[in-house]
Amino acid sequence: MKTGWRKRIVLTIMGLILTIPALAENMPPTTGLECSRPKVGAETVICKSKITELSLLDMWVAGLYKRALKNTTPGSAEQDKIIQGQRGYLQQRDACGSDTACLMKIMRTRQQQLIALNKQLKIELPDADIALFIGEHTYFQSAEEGRKDIIPESSLADRILGAFEQYPPAHVKLTDGSTLFWGFQQGNGSVRSLAITDAKGHVQLVGAVDDLPDISNAILPGHDTRDEIDPAKHRLRSGRIALFVRDPAALRRYLPAIRGWAYADLLGFNVHCDKNAQWQQRCTEVQRYALPITAYGLMHCKSKANGKTLVNRCPVALPNVPGTAPLELFRQ
Repeated sequence: MKTGWRKRIVLTIMGLILTIPALAENMPPTTGLECSRPKVGAETVICKSKITELSLLDMWVAGLYKRALKNTTPGSAEQDKIIQGQRGYLQQRDACGSDTACLMKIMRTRQQQLIALNKQLKIELPDADIALFIGEHTYFQSAEEGRKDIIPESSLADRILGAFEQYPPAHVKLTDGSTLFWGFQQGNGSVRSLAITDAKGHVQLVGAVDDLPDISNAILPGHDTRDEIDPAKHRLRSGRIALFVRDPAALRRYLPAIRGWAYADLLGFNVHCDKNAQWQQRCTEVQRYALPITAYGLMHCKSKANGKTLVNRCPVALPNVPGTAPLELFRQ
């Protein structure tokens, strides 16, 4: 990446200034009602209506509602209020029955409420904070480069920020109020980045993720999943999840979330572990395998070459922390 991170941040902020006013109103619709299933009352009208705006409103409301949930901490009073508000909306909507005018009014009102709510809840990637957290002269020398005298062309900050090219960034609120962000390099989905901020918005951890395979079709009945994703036999062995921290305590705190994200990534995200037996098998099988996670310390790393800190020479032992965050949290 040839553009310095300072210039990139300026360009990002300029882009946000131009796009934020229309962001919520231009959010792509997300699937609403499952019209393939039997419906009654208002749902029947929405599914069978020839009025395009009615079905489109349903998708907008569903998408805006899911975005609001994603921007709030699971189990929090804030999220519970949103859930209760959606339940109230559904009751009002269903009370309209086959009255199209009533449905339009209720659904438009809910759409505007959720647009306003999402503007308040909107979460931005802390580009400048990530760059400061890493440091301007910090470099990560990949294992493939081998020789110790080789300095990579891009700094670690450029590598991490260079794989956050989507707006808004994919993210999820964790149960402790922290936020896990992830992104990928435009045109190269195998190059990904992670960043975690705590409940106060302070960066705690960043990660460079490379070459994790999509094994969503491998874990199916009749497949030998061990041969498909065993690190000793398949593409997972070439993957890498390199985590960078200033305080090793962050590893202990966030490893379960990293694992949950990585397993969801291997399955292509949008996981439904409890949906049916096939999904249960996928989620169970994928979690049997060790992830290619390594960690490195940004603080007090004294390994330098040509004035650049080579953080890959400052490994940190992974703590023995059990547990994996629910795979269902991580959606794209």
